[in-house]
Amino acid sequence: MTHEYQRQSLEQLITQQTAAPRSAAVVFNENQTLWQTLGFSQSQVSLWLASLPQINHLKESTTATYQVTPDVAAHLVSLLQQAGGRMPLAQVLKKLPAGITTSEQQIHKLARKHAQLEIKGPLLVLIN
Repeated sequence: MTHEYQRQSLEQLITQQTAAPRSAAVVFNENQTLWQTLGFSQSQVSLWLASLPQINHLKESTTATYQVTPDVAAHLVSLLQQAGGRMPLAQVLKKLPAGITTSEQQIHKLARKHAQLEIKGPLLVLIN
């Protein structure tokens, strides 16, 4: 099997999967010669299928989406409420929960867009 033939076979599989998705087991069994030539096991075929952008796009439309990015604005509002309504930006950066990394510039940008936040000099201020 030449590289060109392998490439064409893979492109054809991608087209077929986009039109009518099939399980990894079916794709593996129907194309065993190709997978043996490439040295792919059934689990590797499954991973390859999962990595295809067209297939993933189809799955995304039928599954729930989750917000992965933390709501930094909510954390900032909560911090300011606990601190009496104002806090130096440098201190705000240190008080954010673990896993949230941001910069003073990002907080400035967020404060301009958020109705309850304002920057006054070196302070982040909560507006009621």
